[in-house]
Amino acid sequence: MRYTEQSVFIARMPSKITFALGTALAWIALFCFVETGLGQDAVTVPVAASDNDDVDADDNDETENKSRRRRSHRKTSAVNTDSGVLTNPNEGLSLALTSATEPAEVEGVVVTGTWYDTYPVPYPALPPVEGTRINAGKKTSFVKPQEFPTFAGNDYREVMATTPGIIVSEEPQSPIINFGYRGLNSQRSEFMQVLKDGVSIKNEQFGFPETHYTPILDAVDRIELIRAGAALQFGPQPGGALNFVMKMPRQDAPFHFTMRNVFGSYEYYRNYSEVDGTIGPLGYFFYYDHRQQEGFREANSDYSLDAGSPRFVLDVTRDSRFILTIDLYDEEHGEPGGFRRREAVNPPNSVFVEDDPTLTTRFFDRFQLQRYYGTLEYQKFFSERTELDIKAFGGYLSRWSKRQRGGGFGTLPSGPDADTNSIQLREDWTEGVDARMRHDYNLLGDVSTIAGGVYFYHALQDRRDERGQTPDAESGMLRNFNTGETWDGAIFAENRFHFGRLSIVPGMRLEFLNQSVDEEFNFAKSHAEPPEPLASHSDFNFVPLFGLGLGYVLVEGQPILSAPPVAGEKGAEAKNPPAPVVTGFGPPRVELYGTVSQAYRPITYGELVPTGASSIVNGDLEEGEALQFEYGVRGKPFPFLNFDVGGFYFTFDDQVGEVILPNGFTSTSNVGDARYIGFEAATELDVLSLINGGAPSPYGNLTLYGNVTLLNAEFTSGPNDGKTPAYAPDYQVKTGAIYRYKDVFKLALLGTIVDDEFGDDGDSFEGFIPAYNVWDLTAEVKFWNGRAGVFAGIRNLFDENYWGEVREEGIMPALPRNYYGGFEFFF
Repeated sequence: MRYTEQSVFIARMPSKITFALGTALAWIALFCFVETGLGQDAVTVPVAASDNDDVDADDNDETENKSRRRRSHRKTSAVNTDSGVLTNPNEGLSLALTSATEPAEVEGVVVTGTWYDTYPVPYPALPPVEGTRINAGKKTSFVKPQEFPTFAGNDYREVMATTPGIIVSEEPQSPIINFGYRGLNSQRSEFMQVLKDGVSIKNEQFGFPETHYTPILDAVDRIELIRAGAALQFGPQPGGALNFVMKMPRQDAPFHFTMRNVFGSYEYYRNYSEVDGTIGPLGYFFYYDHRQQEGFREANSDYSLDAGSPRFVLDVTRDSRFILTIDLYDEEHGEPGGFRRREAVNPPNSVFVEDDPTLTTRFFDRFQLQRYYGTLEYQKFFSERTELDIKAFGGYLSRWSKRQRGGGFGTLPSGPDADTNSIQLREDWTEGVDARMRHDYNLLGDVSTIAGGVYFYHALQDRRDERGQTPDAESGMLRNFNTGETWDGAIFAENRFHFGRLSIVPGMRLEFLNQSVDEEFNFAKSHAEPPEPLASHSDFNFVPLFGLGLGYVLVEGQPILSAPPVAGEKGAEAKNPPAPVVTGFGPPRVELYGTVSQAYRPITYGELVPTGASSIVNGDLEEGEALQFEYGVRGKPFPFLNFDVGGFYFTFDDQVGEVILPNGFTSTSNVGDARYIGFEAATELDVLSLINGGAPSPYGNLTLYGNVTLLNAEFTSGPNDGKTPAYAPDYQVKTGAIYRYKDVFKLALLGTIVDDEFGDDGDSFEGFIPAYNVWDLTAEVKFWNGRAGVFAGIRNLFDENYWGEVREEGIMPALPRNYYGGFEFFF
């Protein structure tokens, strides 16, 4: 019977994928017709610097600053400078005009480049207007992995070193990354919106919002963090949005090749290979990522991963293009189990973290993930004032696990249950469309911006639970089977009213969400006396969200402008060139910002219909609600110094949890409220530029960085009233130094200091996580004119004995001191 049912599921899969991709392509085709109606207003959008800029820079190649600026000039246009006008999304150019009535004077160009490539240190926030998004008034930040030496793999704790407010709960036996945000639970990044190129990468955005997939750092151009107000742009969750912006094809040659091989402790090996280039109107970018390790635990801490992604960029016209991206991801890892802390009285078969953190407590538990996803994006500039961006996406995800029964928190499995296991399979089919537009318009002698769009999302999930008859069984007797479905639609808009130095940004999002779960089979209910009916639950929510952002520039910096296009041969002068576009601001620039915004967390499938025979759901279950306040001052007062200092306060009400009733049943209901108040400060200082009077030093960049998050979080009602939420340390400090000499040598010492915290909301003895202080040292050298390089690193340099994650099966110890090294080639 089990094989018959599985064959039915497999037969259903292609039809669902076809439905998803068919719908996505239909949406793309429909919106493409807009081009014919609005294309009459299309004008040439200014592009990046012409070939002259490259020549000038070559003549004065003394610093890494100039070298990097030349590279950004070659990357900025989507096609050749002579024929293309579209900007590279990786650069995120702001096309909001400085003046709509009078073109800016070409003589006003102080610096050419982009917001993200301003050295010696970058501006500490995203551009006020970026593509079809408005960032003005919000607290934002970004980091570029290329600024660091090459890491061993997906070392997100290290790459997020300069970003305050993010805590990474490490899970060293697997490639899964857990991101926490200002005291919100970090497990599977469930309370953050995690995106790749603006599209959610959660297993299922609403009903199953865990994140098991994270892109490899080598293929990431930058990581953006949008805090309060992110829910207005991207929907739930309350913990802000983390957006991975992936690399795009380079346009300076038809073929580039990159390969890295890494070898490390515990039989770690990684190969990353990448090819990209541009041939006529077509650009391509392919990468393949393989990782494997045996792990530091005595058994079952191995993992193996294979992932790849082809990306194609097709310039249809001088002001429109398609971007097709496909993601293929397949990984398997062991789950070696957890430990417990020693108490006066301990349960039988306890295994203590104080004794030997390399032991294994689960020898048969395994986890597998397959993810196959596609995104088709259409970009169109109707004019330098108006931009359209449409993303259609869809795919399939399979999450499978088997776990031995009979074990408790930090104990070895025992008793009759230890001879069996629990097997779970979740399959998700998702599809959606995200259509956005930005338009600049005249208002009271200045230029304001409106940005908004519509969002459609549909998902199906099949969940199958089986009981295996041996500890390592791959299949077993069916226990539960249910199907969940989500339909979501949203309308969102923000408007930046721009009056000189003042920006006022009201925004709203209207979310229409319908979720349903139907039990198809429940063994416990069917064998109860008398038999209990199967559960079926449907929930519709209309969630209006509103926000307001304010920004005021105290000190206005020099504008960074893209150079206007030059007609004719190299060196020709343009007659009546169009106005350059403001892509950023150089020092000195200091601004105030503030945001108040709403967010929410939808109900998951497991909360709508629990699978236990003694579990019930409160009839008036509501989604969690958050109200967020953010304020601060940031800027770059000198070329060598940036800073961002501010405070935050937010509430998270109607959190969903389980309550044990007097009759022994467990009720899923809204269990309480929590509030979070804190302070954040971050700064970066280039010491060599300071010594050189503010100019980039010929000896490279020595950046000292530091950031701190101070947090007071507490439940204010419910069964945990007065207790501290999980993963909410009172302080988190990140500090260190990064040295870069051109693109030849990089050296980084990165430190993370975290206060005591808890891995559960009950502040239990078992869930306690002691304070830890971890440092990493890594270096990279390139030679042979940049065509080859070597790198090496030491993670957990001082061999700190710590853990940063607590799960149901116990404490998960972090990696002891370990080493890695490797080599790389570039052609």
